[in-house]
Amino acid sequence: MMPMKLHVTMLAGLLAAGLSLPVIAQAQQAPPPPAQSQQGDWMMHRFSDLNLTDAQKSQIQTLMQNYRQAHPRGSAPDPDARKQLRDQINAVLTPDQQAQLKADEAKMRAQRHGSDTSNVPPAPAATPN
Repeated sequence: MMPMKLHVTMLAGLLAAGLSLPVIAQAQQAPPPPAQSQQGDWMMHRFSDLNLTDAQKSQIQTLMQNYRQAHPRGSAPDPDARKQLRDQINAVLTPDQQAQLKADEAKMRAQRHGSDTSNVPPAPAATPN
């Protein structure tokens, strides 16, 4: 027969292990991927400083939606298709907006790589059409 202390210790250990399993299982679950609309909202946020017209917003949203349908999340990367999307979006933008976007992207790249962004020149103010 087992001593009483060993019995109590084993019971407490089993109880603690049983109670911690749901917490461990929940922590290991990956968060759900963002919905397509959230991805689109994030992409449109990149253009928020460009003072896009409603027509430009609509055109860019359509371009991105078409791209997402042709290249769903998890599909193989397609650099040519990304370049084509980028070119199509640039065609919708005015030269001032293109310059602003380029400056914003350079600033983001510098921040992502931990560089000082104080020397990145500000882009010219975008003028609405």
